[in-house]
Amino acid sequence: MHTDRVLDSTRATGPRPVRSNRRRRNRLRDLCDEVLASFRLAADRDPISEQDRQAATELLPRVARIRRA
Repeated sequence: MHTDRVLDSTRATGPRPVRSNRRRRNRLRDLCDEVLASFRLAADRDPISEQDRQAATELLPRVARIRRA
């Protein structure tokens, strides 16, 4: 976010509270996922966690059923 104005109160009080639920910030979540995947690759670790792999394994049959219908 770029702005030419800086309020004096923001410097003293810090960031303003955000009303929206953080789980609805899809772009931020996508960015976090990319950062975590990059970190895992850089550390020679599998970019897909075991928990993510399990969730995908459970989801795949349901998605395949929906597409056939």
